[in-house]
Amino acid sequence: MFALILVALCIVGAAIGQILLKSGMNQIGEIKNMGQLFNLDALFRIFTNLRIIAGLLCYGISLVLWLGAMSTLNASFIYPLISLAYVLTAIFSLIYLRESITVMHWIGIACIVVGCFLIVRTAY
Repeated sequence: MFALILVALCIVGAAIGQILLKSGMNQIGEIKNMGQLFNLDALFRIFTNLRIIAGLLCYGISLVLWLGAMSTLNASFIYPLISLAYVLTAIFSLIYLRESITVMHWIGIACIVVGCFLIVRTAY
């Protein structure tokens, strides 16, 4: 049970990390090509943005939690569950970033949820 709590925290942390990274990049602005991305000024702005730093921190914490869960559970069981982070990221982007989600996106999200339900159900 403890390992499943770690997986759940990892999923939430990854989703929050994605929202923070996207929010930080919204502050920086659109990057249109590789030259613009690897410009030293752009890299400095990216890696000094507080939201991006917070997003990377969330990812770091999620990584540690993930390693704890992997020490206990089978990778074939928990790895598909990380796809629930996609579901949470979509929901958080709808709420916090005001992004629109199409019907086809919702259908795909429902497929992910059903797949994860089947994986958990077969394990317990």
